[in-house]
Amino acid sequence: MSKFEELCQAYAAARKDYLESMQMRQDFVNSFVRKMSDYFQCPVEKTDISFDERGIMYFSILITLYENLSQPEKFASERVNVSLTLDKILDNYVVMILPWGKEFKLFWDEFNQFEEVYEFIFEKIKEAYTSGITDLSPENKTRNLGWEF
Repeated sequence: MSKFEELCQAYAAARKDYLESMQMRQDFVNSFVRKMSDYFQCPVEKTDISFDERGIMYFSILITLYENLSQPEKFASERVNVSLTLDKILDNYVVMILPWGKEFKLFWDEFNQFEEVYEFIFEKIKEAYTSGITDLSPENKTRNLGWEF
């Protein structure tokens, strides 16, 4: 085998590992968001997915809140955006909620641990509306509680 072929093999193996790692993160986030939707009993969207050079995944979740749930189309609504990161360290998935910097170490198969993360997000969203006067004008359709990526 030539030196060039060895380099190509090393590249191919590294690329395969990278793609598998990115897919594992994506699968974890899909499950995380699906279970969050079940926990909150409402649709939860994920958006703005990107990766940095170290493989840390950045994403946002969106939850639409309604002034009147029985007639949502006739009353005001607002989309709440929360920013998160996901890293995988050994067998742990580390979810960080931005901008608070709160980290949660989770395992793929221990979904009951997810509730702690969901409860933290719930409290931060609720706090955004209960901690004082806030702009709730009809022009403000999205409340960004995190960072824009």
